[in-house]
Amino acid sequence: MFVVDDRIPAIIVGVLFSIVNALISVYMAYKTGMADGIIFLLLFLSYFVFLAAGAVKSRAFVYVLAIMMSSTAAVIAYTDGLGAIIISGEPFVLSDYAMMALLGMSGIIGMLMAVYFEGYFLKGGFPWPGSRVSASIIRLLAAEKRDLQFRVSTMRMATAGALSGGIALIRGLGAIPETVGLTVAGVSVSPMMIGIGMLIGVNACLQIALGAAASLAVLFFVEGAAVDYTTHMKNPWVFSTAVSMMVTTAVITLYVILKPALREQWGRLRKKTAKVPAVARDGGHEKRRKPRAQDLLLLALIVVAAVMMQAFAGVPAWIFLVCVPIALLFQVIETRGRAEMSMGVGISSFIVILLVGLAFSDIVPLLILEGFVVAMVMGFSLALTASMTAEYSNVSRKGLIGAMAIGSIAGGICCIPIIRFLDGLYGIGTSALPAPYSVMWLEMATTAVNRVPSPSISIPLVLAGIVIALVLYRYKISAVSVALGLILPVSLCAALLVGGVIAWYIAKKGYLKNDNGITASGLIAGDIVVGLALSLRTLL
Repeated sequence: MFVVDDRIPAIIVGVLFSIVNALISVYMAYKTGMADGIIFLLLFLSYFVFLAAGAVKSRAFVYVLAIMMSSTAAVIAYTDGLGAIIISGEPFVLSDYAMMALLGMSGIIGMLMAVYFEGYFLKGGFPWPGSRVSASIIRLLAAEKRDLQFRVSTMRMATAGALSGGIALIRGLGAIPETVGLTVAGVSVSPMMIGIGMLIGVNACLQIALGAAASLAVLFFVEGAAVDYTTHMKNPWVFSTAVSMMVTTAVITLYVILKPALREQWGRLRKKTAKVPAVARDGGHEKRRKPRAQDLLLLALIVVAAVMMQAFAGVPAWIFLVCVPIALLFQVIETRGRAEMSMGVGISSFIVILLVGLAFSDIVPLLILEGFVVAMVMGFSLALTASMTAEYSNVSRKGLIGAMAIGSIAGGICCIPIIRFLDGLYGIGTSALPAPYSVMWLEMATTAVNRVPSPSISIPLVLAGIVIALVLYRYKISAVSVALGLILPVSLCAALLVGGVIAWYIAKKGYLKNDNGITASGLIAGDIVVGLALSLRTLL
């Protein structure tokens, strides 16, 4: 009997599904500011491919997950920066092919750097909640016997997808409006947003709703309810306060994560100092460790990236090289956050723009550099996340870094076409794709390169945002969620709240046990797929 190596279909499926997930993630990032994809849904669908290929094994699912994660990371890292460039109207300074090469390279550099920290993160006793959830789903899919839970999950996903797609079809044909009321003061008819609300839960939705209430207050009492969404989001009452709250929260998170780690490391260093011998065991003649192929590859990629960034993107090589150790710092911080809370810190973009922005006279190279650093950070963090998923799934990590490198290359190739496709279809920065983070990065980058405060920046409101973030932290409320509610369209926030309330009611009644987000993923996928299909009519 011919036995199929499960890695072959896993790589093929992983690459194809990674493109689908990247498309949806970019769309979600521009639509809502939340770069959520449908990885679990695609992982579920990959079961049927593996069943046909006779390769239903845990390793195959781990490879698919790793490829999708690395591909999406490479794409999402650049999504907001490239969106900001498109909104600004500035031309790209480098060819699509050079951009694709930098995209793939940035993620791979981050993955190679992660190898040096495997001992600390994988054996440090961190809980890794996100990896545990992924591993539980993988074990369910790879189980030899299909139980009732598997069949129920299939029916839930199909039903939710059909319902969501039907509503999207009716909405797309104009039978029902996209929004009841106004974008800045209404309710979106979006099963996708309801699905997201179900995934993040009622508490997060209520925090977002708190920000939306503040947004409505600005709309009616400051702007007289007479502005569109883009103008409203750039209002300093909204923009300055939201950005300040996010940055303050990131700094607080940085402090919380690093404080115990630094204390522990300092204690270990003090204990070891007295025990270290004056000379090596052989009298000081031990041979130095020879560089491994991995070391040389990492060094070569950094050098090549520095040369390409200067030659094609206009980023001085010395600035790029300075950003590498800065990226390493945020790689550790980001991964510590994921390992402990399954949440990224998300501060690297702010810091890169604020620290090195003054060295640039053009926003385009600055935003390209910002994307490269973020891609290194995400590649590092997700490589370790995938490794822990493999550990919890009882799968060997051998070869996993190669699979993720394939995913990073795939993400680099498809990123630019996906962004151009969505821009041509909807228009990035319009009410259809408001791209809140792209607008934010554009404002910050413009402020940095012009050395003149943007009209959207108000120092008193920045200070107010800091105070608000500190107060919210004191009462254990996420200032990031509140800030998102402040800058997202109120109509989308209202739909999110509906989803959160549905999730709360379902949990209270004990419905949808062991759902693992399957129903919500179906709602998201059905809306997006039908919406994209209807939008294709404009290209015909």
